[in-house]
Amino acid sequence: MSNFLIDTLSKNKSVFNPEPVNDKPGFGIWNLTQSSVDYTSGTSLDDFFIVTEYYQMRPDIIAALKYGDHGKVGSLLKFNAISNPFAIMEGNVLLIPNTKSIDDSFNRKKLVNQSQSSSNTNTNTNQNTVFKKNQESKKFKVSDARRKFLEQKVKNQPNIILPPNVLQPDDKTIMKENGFLIFAPNAGGGGFNKPTNQ
Repeated sequence: MSNFLIDTLSKNKSVFNPEPVNDKPGFGIWNLTQSSVDYTSGTSLDDFFIVTEYYQMRPDIIAALKYGDHGKVGSLLKFNAISNPFAIMEGNVLLIPNTKSIDDSFNRKKLVNQSQSSSNTNTNTNQNTVFKKNQESKKFKVSDARRKFLEQKVKNQPNIILPPNVLQPDDKTIMKENGFLIFAPNAGGGGFNKPTNQ
């Protein structure tokens, strides 16, 4: 199966991206919580499609057949109010909006968003801007008391309880003493191998 961009996702970025300059691959805002299309007016149909056994659960093939583009599957599903493409079964009837209607639906939504954005710019209540500023202000903000607490916690770390064959962070694996090499001098000194007085 070839890779293709679903139109409702690829165009979604240009609908919600506040800066058109940033509308380039790998950058921008994909708002998946709000509608990216507006079918409230001016929608016209090219055709309708009766799903046969071969096309059930395959709206991508239907989009390719009707539009010559697999990517228009997103608009086809949205227009027919289908959220689960695997629910498309034999006998279902799909309405096929024409490509101009699909493009107009994105453009109408984009215009609505831009007008809302420009009216909200003066009052600084643009949802995206407010959310971004809130996140940026929280990003590296740590109170002095919290910082001191964390520093003390790190300094006063007790030895870590480890299995017998694992050394503590400061333990040595080999030591030289009186001309002899001593292997694992700290073995049995901590963790579960701590020697007991017998």
